[in-house]
Amino acid sequence: MKNTTRVLFRHLPSLRFGTLALFGALLLSPLASAGERESREPAETYRQVCAHCHAPDKAVGPVITNAFPEAAQESWGTYIDLTVRNGRAAMPAFRHSEISDRELEALSQALARGELADPDADEE
Repeated sequence: MKNTTRVLFRHLPSLRFGTLALFGALLLSPLASAGERESREPAETYRQVCAHCHAPDKAVGPVITNAFPEAAQESWGTYIDLTVRNGRAAMPAFRHSEISDRELEALSQALARGELADPDADEE
């Protein structure tokens, strides 16, 4: 008997390619939609991501909404960026899927300028 291999489907390679292409498209679609989503406003980002620990009534992390002097705002913003991405002590690192680079930049600038400070906190 002759040793031969029979291909059952003549178009098997094209079917495999189509299946792989579909599978790849399904895997990459969440990444594309995450990159294309609209950026949240700094106050909304703070409320959704940071306030769970950094709000004055939570007392888990330090209050980060106080304004910094203009000379220190750039370095404070850089510190916030690095801490959010890499974590520090009890603070976890946040992935790009949780807070985008654009959202993080806007948030760190708003925090450094004190735009998210609670105006009622000064009256007490």
